[in-house]
Amino acid sequence: MQLAAGDFFRDQRPTADLYLLMEVIHDWSDEDAVRILTAVRRAAPPPARLLIIETLVAETSGPHMSTLLDVLMMAITGGRERTPAEYASLLRQAGFVVERVSPTTSPYSIVEAVSDATRG
Repeated sequence: MQLAAGDFFRDQRPTADLYLLMEVIHDWSDEDAVRILTAVRRAAPPPARLLIIETLVAETSGPHMSTLLDVLMMAITGGRERTPAEYASLLRQAGFVVERVSPTTSPYSIVEAVSDATRG
């Protein structure tokens, strides 16, 4: 594993088998999130995978920690928490396909995606 520092919007991402973004995408607007994901996609050779670890907004209504986080993200960074369907849309726009969403015992879920070119 190698950590790669840099500017999501200016620096080229390194070529890798797996990309891991934790608590990154929720900081950004949809437009900027797609820009970040597209930069990863350009660097990712098939069959590279992308793992996004975030707190997902529940698809159903009711109290959930993600609701509070969503308000905080909008107020502080201009970003937002998203549903699994919203992540699928962002990833599709960037050239990825969601393979699975895995909840964990923590507040986080793992969204796993691959290049749409990998899927044929």
